[in-house]
Amino acid sequence: MTQYHGNKSFPSEFSDSEILHKVSEITSPQPQVGDCQTQDDRLWSAIPHIVWKTNADGWATYFCQRWEEYTGEPAAAALGFGYLARVHPEDRPRLLARSHTSKFPSPSYEILFRLQTREGTYRWNVARGWPANLDSQEVLEWVGTYIDMEPIEQTQAEPQAEPEFWRHQACSKANFKDEKLCEARTVIEAGRDLQVIEQFTNILSQRAGNWGELLQAIADATVEAIAGAEFCLVALLESDCSGLKLSAVGGTENFGGGKTPHVQNKLLWKAFATGESVLWRSECGKGLLPAAACAAAIEWGQSGRLGVLAIGNGKDSTAMDRHTQKLLAVMGKQAAIAINNALAIEKLKKQEQLLDLQNELLIRQQEELENQGRRIHQQKLELLEAAKLKSQFLGIMSHELRTPMNSIIGFSQLLLRQHKQLLTAQQTEMVGRILHNGKNLLLLINDILDLSKIESGRTELKIEKFHLAHLVMDVALEFGNQATDKNVAMSVSVCLQDQFIVNDKLRLRQILTNVVSNAVKFTHEGSIYIEVRELNRDRLIITVRDTGIGICETDLPHIFDKFHQADQTTTRKYPGTGLGLAITASLVKMMKGTIRVESQPKKGSTFRIEFPRKIYPKKLIC
Repeated sequence: MTQYHGNKSFPSEFSDSEILHKVSEITSPQPQVGDCQTQDDRLWSAIPHIVWKTNADGWATYFCQRWEEYTGEPAAAALGFGYLARVHPEDRPRLLARSHTSKFPSPSYEILFRLQTREGTYRWNVARGWPANLDSQEVLEWVGTYIDMEPIEQTQAEPQAEPEFWRHQACSKANFKDEKLCEARTVIEAGRDLQVIEQFTNILSQRAGNWGELLQAIADATVEAIAGAEFCLVALLESDCSGLKLSAVGGTENFGGGKTPHVQNKLLWKAFATGESVLWRSECGKGLLPAAACAAAIEWGQSGRLGVLAIGNGKDSTAMDRHTQKLLAVMGKQAAIAINNALAIEKLKKQEQLLDLQNELLIRQQEELENQGRRIHQQKLELLEAAKLKSQFLGIMSHELRTPMNSIIGFSQLLLRQHKQLLTAQQTEMVGRILHNGKNLLLLINDILDLSKIESGRTELKIEKFHLAHLVMDVALEFGNQATDKNVAMSVSVCLQDQFIVNDKLRLRQILTNVVSNAVKFTHEGSIYIEVRELNRDRLIITVRDTGIGICETDLPHIFDKFHQADQTTTRKYPGTGLGLAITASLVKMMKGTIRVESQPKKGSTFRIEFPRKIYPKKLIC
């Protein structure tokens, strides 16, 4: 071997095996790769060639000091892919492609390429590489040398050159030419395959929105893309996984009328079951079977195995080879991606249709709710207007009826005050009945008038300070005679530290009158108990408890409703309009109080009225 130094050459002190042994000792990139004083550079200074090291992708991790001497560029700048800047542009793909070999064991290789010198000219060099990791199952790193060939060619012209060496060099050049042609064909085929796959993918992407068109596009594009394919079958897995269903056929124009392309089921199932492409050939097609066929699984990692893509040629058994098999496998993956995207688009469309339908339904429901709301609002206005008219009518009628009724009661009382000799016993009884019924009718009229005022918001509390115990005793005495006539005991208990309160005396008396009168009306034996006490400093409670007929559980929720009575028949035993407790509840509410009732049939009832000791004058509307 020779060593270069400028334009001179002389024999090398190391053989190829020794160089390989030394180079294989490099285990990792050296941080001091550009330092001439490092131990590695001192070791490689004895080797007359450029020593280098790359990983399996061609990424340089080491260059010896000879690199800078030859190229004029620091070794550190050549790391990574920096060394390619000094390689001739036409030689870079071959130099990188050779280092991508990952099979093991891999033989050493030689590649002739042009490397730029420090003078700026390109000189032919031989790149020799060996696997660095001999104990691994694949090539992870390469180590090797760059040898300048021009000094060797000059030495070949001299008589003292060794014939065997030059024969070896000539053989290396011949091998290099063959290798270069093979690599060129590989690169051209790879470029053509990439173009085919790109066109195939573009065609499928244009049909992604339509399921039927997509499957047919897959079949047609496959026939067009793969040379030697006369037809293509797209068979997808049934929804119940029971078998493969033929979904699309491409290339039918290559067959006569009535003929259908056919591929063996075993071939389809083998490709689907294994997930690997399958190639089949025969001397000639027999019957409907093709002379050559190839099948590949339609499979993608995210979507799984969807079906099989199969092609065939009816007469030429050599129309398909391993290259066709690999290309069809790639197209099967692309078809799987397109099918998965189409399924996703179809699902999205269905979801959008469902969403549109739901939105339309919601819009209709919203419109209906708005219409109902308008109708309810209109009905509310009509009811309020009707209630207002009713209250006005009741108020007017009550006022009109109360005037003549007061006259009837007054004349009756005047007649009863006359001397007995002016009226007979029968006349006295009749006038008494007139007076009694007139008072009852006046009470009914007053209740109706009070209710109409409360509903129309025309009721105001007249606040004053008064003695509560005296008020309670007056009401009790008013109904004392009625209780005595029915043999019912009535008792009153007032326990107050301060007997005076600030309230509407007339309305509070009306509340007590309604509650006590009911107790007297519905109690036929036993007793009536009235209690007044303080809950706290600011609130009072009046309790009216009787042992009367009681109230049914079903009637308790409606006890304070207007015009409600337990007995709604015209022959009821207890007369009345059913307005007393309704008015009572409204007045208690105006006083910022509450009224509750507890009752059991045949055991009696208990009314509890809570209200503040002092209220402030304010107009309240129920």
